[in-house]
Amino acid sequence: MATNVSEKDKALQEVIDWCEQREVEGLRLANALLQKHDLAAYAVVKAQIDEYHKTAEHCRSMLGYSGSMPSCLNYEDIDDSSPDLQP
Repeated sequence: MATNVSEKDKALQEVIDWCEQREVEGLRLANALLQKHDLAAYAVVKAQIDEYHKTAEHCRSMLGYSGSMPSCLNYEDIDDSSPDLQP
């Protein structure tokens, strides 16, 4: 289902704003964890921060794009092949 560009851009901007807020909160937590020398927890939070950043950047790259926007994403649409995401 195609969405008009202004609706799509508004939705993308909401996701960008949300990701940026999570980044800020994550950076505060990461800083606190470093001060407590909890490197294992820091690594987890840092990975989350990086993913929020990547998501925001990807959304920024789609702003103004005139192609159709999918109405939803399926689990199969997510690239979970990264070794960092494996148990």
